[in-house]
Amino acid sequence: MSEAATRADIDEVLGIMKDFMGQTSAQFESIDHRFESIDQRFESIDHRFESIDHRFDEINERLDSLDKKYDHLITTIDSFLSRIDKYETELAARDSQFERLLTWARKVSEKTGIPLENL
Repeated sequence: MSEAATRADIDEVLGIMKDFMGQTSAQFESIDHRFESIDQRFESIDHRFESIDHRFDEINERLDSLDKKYDHLITTIDSFLSRIDKYETELAARDSQFERLLTWARKVSEKTGIPLENL
C-alpha cells in the first residue's frame, strides 16, 4: 500500500473516466432524445385536452340554454294549470249556485203553482 501513483497511472485513470463519461453522455443524449419525444407526445395530448375542454364549454353553454328553455316551459305549464284550476273552481261554484237557484225555483214553483218546464 505504500505504492505511489505515477503520472501514467493517473493518466490511465483519467482516460478510463473520460471514456466512461463519454459513454454516459451518449446514453444521456439518448435518454434526453426519448424525453423530448415524450414531451412532444404530452404537448399533443395537451392540445387534445384543450379541444375537449372547448367542446365541453360549448356543450355546457347548450345545456344552459336548454335549462332556460325547460324552465320557461315549466313556468308556462304551471301557469296554464293554475288557470285551469281557477276555471274549474269557478265552474264548481257556478254549478253549486245554479243548483241552489234551481232548488229555490222549484220551491217557488210549488208554492205559486206555476210549473217549471224543461228543468
